Amino acid sequence: MGFQKTVNQMDLQDFRPGIRSMAEFGDKMTMACMEIGSEKEDTGHQHPFDQCGIVLEGKIEMFIGDSRCILEKMDSYFIPAGVTHGWKTFDVPARILDVSAK
Repeated sequence: MGFQKTVNQMDLQDFRPGIRSMAEFGDKMTMACMEIGSEKEDTGHQHPFDQCGIVLEGKIEMFIGDSRCILEKMDSYFIPAGVTHGWKTFDVPARILDVSAK
């Protein structure tokens, strides 16, 4: 529990190859700040909880079900539980603030 005054200066740690993150975990939700490296891709996955977020820096192409959109700084997304979704980054990293319900 705590305050994060500047999300663009969070101390991100290696999460998996090409992704650094810092997360706060509660009983019913998770908030994560993630930086996804350039030219990375998630071809699709789903999970049993809602997820939403906002792009803080960079650009990322996301798909949610059959919809696809390029998101840039201050653009947001909402992914309903059980819907297949994924993303790809371009020539610069993308930093996002992501919130998931449990």
